[in-house]
Amino acid sequence: MADHELGLTRGDRVVVLAGFPVAGGLLGWGLPIAARWLLSLPWVPFGGPLRLLRHLGSGWGLAALVGAGALLGLGLGVAAVHEALRVTVADGEIVVVSGETRRTVHRRDVEAVFVDGKMLVVLDRQSRQVVRDRLDNAGSARVERAFREHGYPWVGQDPYAELYRRWVPDLPELPGAVNAVLAARAKALENKSTADADELRDEVQKLGFTVRDVGVVQHWRPLVQS
Repeated sequence: MADHELGLTRGDRVVVLAGFPVAGGLLGWGLPIAARWLLSLPWVPFGGPLRLLRHLGSGWGLAALVGAGALLGLGLGVAAVHEALRVTVADGEIVVVSGETRRTVHRRDVEAVFVDGKMLVVLDRQSRQVVRDRLDNAGSARVERAFREHGYPWVGQDPYAELYRRWVPDLPELPGAVNAVLAARAKALENKSTADADELRDEVQKLGFTVRDVGVVQHWRPLVQS
């Protein structure tokens, strides 16, 4: 059976790569208009840069602003497509790629696959979350069909959902090392440092527990040996 590719569709990529430059160009076109309006107010900071933008509101100056905005939008679009999660589902393995990061999960190691909100989650035989990443169109029937057709154990929801408990600092039920890692991870979530939060989740799993987030609130459970 042919492999299934999940993530941004070709149409999604076209929309991003075309839409971001258009949005950037419109932003560049609108900057002189916004500058003129701001300079009409009784007092406004950064008067010098605003007057410069106002003078660039026609001719080559406006063309330069529109072009710069379009190029910036194109760069952001390319980066967004590059960083978007791409998942290849094959009979023997799942390959997960995001930017320069590539992970492979073998079929024999997978206990369950499901969607939690917009997150694709893959659990291994010890119930560790070997994949927990945001996937575009995660809730679509196409995602479920891809895993089912390749024989993966797709489930409708987290089979261990009832084991999760909300984490608060210094929980007596948890070892001190786990509390310390979760405390550091709470700061990473507050700072919106996704890479640090993911790395610290892996550290929690090495200590025999796992964690999922509801907003910036962490919920933990012990790993389940099978």
